[in-house]
Amino acid sequence: MHKSKVELQRCFISSIDATKDFVDYNEYIMDIEGELCQYIMQLFTHNYDSIAAKKCSFGDDSFLAGILPENAEGFDAFVDVITDEMHTLIGKTVDLQSGSGLFVWALVEEQPVIAFFKLNYQSRFSCVVEDDGSVSWKKTMRLLPTSAQKEYDFFFINIYEKKAWMSDYKCHLDGKVINYMADEILKIELTPSEKEMVSVIETAVLDTIKECYKKEAPQKVFEYRQSLASEVQDYGNISAVNMERTVFADNEEAKEVYREKMEELQIPKKPIEVGKKTQRKLNKKQKIVTENGIEILVPIEYLEDKEVFEYRQEETGSVSIVIKDVKGNLK
Repeated sequence: MHKSKVELQRCFISSIDATKDFVDYNEYIMDIEGELCQYIMQLFTHNYDSIAAKKCSFGDDSFLAGILPENAEGFDAFVDVITDEMHTLIGKTVDLQSGSGLFVWALVEEQPVIAFFKLNYQSRFSCVVEDDGSVSWKKTMRLLPTSAQKEYDFFFINIYEKKAWMSDYKCHLDGKVINYMADEILKIELTPSEKEMVSVIETAVLDTIKECYKKEAPQKVFEYRQSLASEVQDYGNISAVNMERTVFADNEEAKEVYREKMEELQIPKKPIEVGKKTQRKLNKKQKIVTENGIEILVPIEYLEDKEVFEYRQEETGSVSIVIKDVKGNLK
């Protein structure tokens, strides 16, 4: 997400401290050219398109829909509810660390979006509660976090589309491991991230190819890569059902094996929407890595070009790759 598509409108900062009876927070009047505002913009744009974020759609009768403000003027009430929920949760679990909370109301391509960041460690800014009770952020020099400590957790909410997406930080509560922001703060049910779904579909396809194809396996893998790239480019989604139709059209046994793996891995039949970041990633060059560590980057469109590459399945199970006479320069 480029910052030119984002207009920051309101921001609240909070000091989240487990030792206090409540969460201190107040509005930060943004200086668009200031360093703190640039830091907020960096947090927002860096995480907005995260393919690792868990997702959710919510209805009008949900808890989250009930607390969402209609416009930026009502943002205060939303912040008040979330800080209260956060303070209650911190009192129930020892997993959540004290830190800073950052609430942002922004327009992204003219649609209102709410973002929240819980910062457990900041290399540049830290919350300070002044003598008058107000909260401010100041530059700080803090010790590095432990290896298990995340720098921050986040969630985003698109108000018009009624969609939420967030990081997947877990904590223990009442003997269960939960995503605290989804289960306790926003009270929504998440679906797997784009990254997870692409990975699980790939596992099902590649395992099926491994079981059902022999000499044709290398060619079939590259056929799958091209089919996947074409689908996300044409439709903006990935359909596990379409993968069966396109990749395994020549093999009834493979179709049956693939269906079993879909059921085993709980892959949905409904197409999975993917964002532009995933689309770009799947349409990029395919990396081929040899046993001795040599890496070859091949544009997707050349994977099955027999005038450029030839793949041979050896008796040992390995694949020989022959690169034919191709004019070019070493770079």
